[in-house]
Amino acid sequence: FWRRWCWRKLVKKQFEVLGHFYDVCIGEQVFKCRSLLEIVELGRYQPDAIPDAVVVMMNPGSSVPLDRKYSPELFSINEMFSSTWKKEIIPARPDNAQYQIMRLMLLNNWRYVKILNLSDLRNGNSGKFSKEFQAASTKDSSNPHCITHTSRRKELTCALRTKSDGPVIAAWGSVEVLKESAFAMIALQPDVVGLKRDQPWYRYASPYKKDHKLEWLTKMDAKVKKKSG
Repeated sequence: FWRRWCWRKLVKKQFEVLGHFYDVCIGEQVFKCRSLLEIVELGRYQPDAIPDAVVVMMNPGSSVPLDRKYSPELFSINEMFSSTWKKEIIPARPDNAQYQIMRLMLLNNWRYVKILNLSDLRNGNSGKFSKEFQAASTKDSSNPHCITHTSRRKELTCALRTKSDGPVIAAWGSVEVLKESAFAMIALQPDVVGLKRDQPWYRYASPYKKDHKLEWLTKMDAKVKKKSG
């Protein structure tokens, strides 16, 4: 417990977390979303900086704005697809998956990592997320909340840029509703680094059990170092 507490305390002191939270109206229903999350060495955030690495996970999970009173702006689908879509970046409260990425950052001396998700829908429960995904899909089968949507291609291409050919890490698990989006991501970024399962799945970065977390961290670190070496 003591070692685990110190580890958590260290990453909290080392990094700050920021994100873009928004709401979108799909078929007259409002869905809570997050388009990106940024983990940055404390005090070094720069809006136009290029990250050391990009991590792609399934959906934003339980991460929320740090200010509990913050009210995300509501956008239409057309506004999302616009090249002038303005993203307000605010402090965010990290979840366990983000702490796992912070540990990987410490092991590789990274100062800035960007986290993307195959779907922007915010839901910390994978089962409920799948139901929410299906509900949104019945209203718009093109799934505009997915970062791989063809009308968001420029946004995605820009978001995948890394410093000095840094890795794009696939860690999106295996949720069936995201299969199409996962294949689309691999097609766009075929050299993703991750712990492969059956295509198009890659092991999730923060599994429930601690020993599985450590295993992912150890194996992922080795893959990253092999790629950069």
